[in-house]
Amino acid sequence: MSGHASAMANERSLTGKRVAVFETRFGTELANLLRKQGAEPLVGPTMVEATLTLGPELETFVAALRAGEVAALMVLTGVGNRKLAALLEPIMPREELRDRLTGIVVAARGPKAVQALRELGVKPSVVAPEPHTWEDLLGALAGHLPLAGAQVALQQYGVPHERLTRALEQHGARVMQVPVYRWRLPDDTGPLLQVITEICENRVDAILFTSGPQAGVLIDVAKQRGLESALRGALSRVAIGSIGPTCSEALGELALTPDFEPEHSKMGHLVLEAGRRLPEVLARKRGFVEGGS
Repeated sequence: MSGHASAMANERSLTGKRVAVFETRFGTELANLLRKQGAEPLVGPTMVEATLTLGPELETFVAALRAGEVAALMVLTGVGNRKLAALLEPIMPREELRDRLTGIVVAARGPKAVQALRELGVKPSVVAPEPHTWEDLLGALAGHLPLAGAQVALQQYGVPHERLTRALEQHGARVMQVPVYRWRLPDDTGPLLQVITEICENRVDAILFTSGPQAGVLIDVAKQRGLESALRGALSRVAIGSIGPTCSEALGELALTPDFEPEHSKMGHLVLEAGRRLPEVLARKRGFVEGGS
């Protein structure tokens, strides 16, 4: 059966299943995708963006760009690049930013980063191949530019990318951090706490993670409430979906093992993969727990 036919055959395989998601920016969109497959989405946003102000790190980045000291800029997210252009506007107009970036190597992690750069008028020199992981981006950049001794600016998103920073330094690069926003808890954590309660009380069939930081916040909030042990125990009975390799890597660092990830790192593909895999995963995980064998 072809992938399309398989997806059609499993179109309603989530009927009656309760699926927890932690998206903020695209929470409504993801919930609607799940409803189309008959699932009941439980949305508990874990993070909102806190845009940073124009601080010393960004001023240093601008000065280095103007001095011709930056060899490359790694653009990890489209949202981050748009915020970078907006933050720099008071000291570096968009036209100048475009011209400065055109004169260096710009490496984009994926399609959204490419689109944001095009909006600025910049064509990236390097684009990571699928599945658009940081390793793919690093490999593509290293194949295009000798990194030893090069100053590489790293556009952060949400949290500092420590593993990518270390990998760049191991290649001999000098890394300049370019932070544009941070993640913080939503003002109203009620929905998230309700989802945690539903998971702990075994009323959730699947969890779909669309970014690694979501899982970190989930565990941290549960821990603060004295529920980490209950949560981790309940997760042994829940199908865990990851949107892609980068997210799966972050889950692994939290001792969480995803049961599936889609071929393409997109929400629609993640929901379809959940429909295909959920019956088998639940039979395996719940059969083991309930049967004790």
